[in-house]
Amino acid sequence: MLCGPEVMLLAAIERLRAMRLPDSDIWVSLERNMQCGIGQCGHCQLGPKFVCRDGPVFCLSEIASYLGRPGI
Repeated sequence: MLCGPEVMLLAAIERLRAMRLPDSDIWVSLERNMQCGIGQCGHCQLGPKFVCRDGPVFCLSEIASYLGRPGI
């Protein structure tokens, strides 16, 4: 389980993957700018997920391709 700024999460995920921990065993708690709290405004959107509505805790295998990409 990881919690913190996204840049720190990316560094920690890299280390965990180097230790051969699968993405399905890594859980992250994301911090995003949430304004509406119901998934309507899109400020906290991460690909098809909304941190306010679907999270803030996600299995890395669900969101790995969206982390670290600005504007997603």
